[in-house]
Amino acid sequence: MKKTGRAAFGIGIVLAVLVVLTASASADNVVYFDPDPSCAAPGETITVTLWLNHSDGVAAFDVDIYFDPAVVYITDATPGILPVMWLNVDHGTYRTIGGWSSDYHDVPPGVHVLANLTLVANESGTCTLHHDNNHLADEFGNNLPNQVWIDGTFNCPCPTPETFTKDLVEGWNLISLPLTNETDMTVANIIDASLSDSYDALYKYDASAHNFVPLSSSDTMENGVGYFIHMTSADTWTYTGSAYTDMDISLQQGLNMIGWLNCSKNISDALSSIEGDYWYVARWNATVQKFEVYNPAAPNGFNDFDTMERGEGYFISMKSAETLTASC
Repeated sequence: MKKTGRAAFGIGIVLAVLVVLTASASADNVVYFDPDPSCAAPGETITVTLWLNHSDGVAAFDVDIYFDPAVVYITDATPGILPVMWLNVDHGTYRTIGGWSSDYHDVPPGVHVLANLTLVANESGTCTLHHDNNHLADEFGNNLPNQVWIDGTFNCPCPTPETFTKDLVEGWNLISLPLTNETDMTVANIIDASLSDSYDALYKYDASAHNFVPLSSSDTMENGVGYFIHMTSADTWTYTGSAYTDMDISLQQGLNMIGWLNCSKNISDALSSIEGDYWYVARWNATVQKFEVYNPAAPNGFNDFDTMERGEGYFISMKSAETLTASC
């Protein structure tokens, strides 16, 4: 894929149509599972990694990870970057893990493994891997600021893959990912595999910086995110994965370019979790290359659309920072 000056100029024109407001700051110290969601067949054993992405020095952590033993059991854990005086205690419905740095001093900021967890699938179902009593501390025992511990999801068995197909027109198209490919969410797999000779630019929107970010083939794509793709010729986009049916997306004040789920839903129902907190929703009509708008305050019949569709991307103009929660 080759970026072009024409494409970069065009995305600027697209953005100029919309109003950008002030955004809020993001978290500094984030703990998350990978892969997430994870999955396995009954009786199968897998490894799930607990990662830390931090901007502050850290010397210790501890956490209780709750699970549903009828669905999955955390049978063991091995330490990562903080290995000394390792906690690894089985409580039946949760496991306590923790560790300290080998020299009792802070580990420098960066992305580090906190633990590798051994999970054994039991019976069919879905459960949350939930953090509780969780702490990140520096060498003096002080809790780090701005901690975010992201819960994980485990499925037994693994969802059956399906194929998503969407016709894209020449010019700009605003899309999103209704499926999750568990093994490869790179641009190379999700976009290039079917469109490598038909597009010259792919962008996501950074709501904090108020600008578009170009993506290359090695970048990772995400569910719940909207993407502008510039097609040099009409083509059919195809990729495989499991259905993306639940979303919990943080929205900044001002403009946010989001994706949608693997279903269609009336917009008032789809956005019920942020009712009263947004000014408008905009989608891109690729056929005529212009925006269409839904205003929740407009009378019936005045809006250009009233349904959120799978595979479509949307702009939401938020009155304040909020979390969009929705499901199919």
